[in-house]
Amino acid sequence: MLNLWLLCTVFLAAKMWANSLVQGYVRLRHRQFINPEDAGIVGQMIGHALPPATQEHALVQRAARCWRNDLENIPMFLLVALGYGLLGGSASWGAVYMGLFAIARTSHTVFYLSEQQPWRFLAYLLGMGAMIALSIHSLWLALH
Repeated sequence: MLNLWLLCTVFLAAKMWANSLVQGYVRLRHRQFINPEDAGIVGQMIGHALPPATQEHALVQRAARCWRNDLENIPMFLLVALGYGLLGGSASWGAVYMGLFAIARTSHTVFYLSEQQPWRFLAYLLGMGAMIALSIHSLWLALH
């Protein structure tokens, strides 16, 4: 069960790293950097000065909001999932909970970055449903 938890953790971390790569790619592609030192180093690399941007590109801002949403959901899920594993929870049910949550969070990110509603909301609900079910199952294990 703990192997499954670690696999889920690494997968979700990679998903979040991919979101960071989107931010970096957009900054480089549009040559927009808020921090003067970032604009300066990239300007040196391309051979001409870049003034710092006054605001982040819209997709960078959206990816940052998506990142914050991940930080509100993923750590809590992983903590409860770890507890479930430590309590001896079923690997089969653990696979269902973690698989659904990972799929939901990945879908949520794709839908968030591509501005797709109601799909983003439905992906969020699926993830919350997996988290609630896992929490209830974990409490049941802890009390019995």
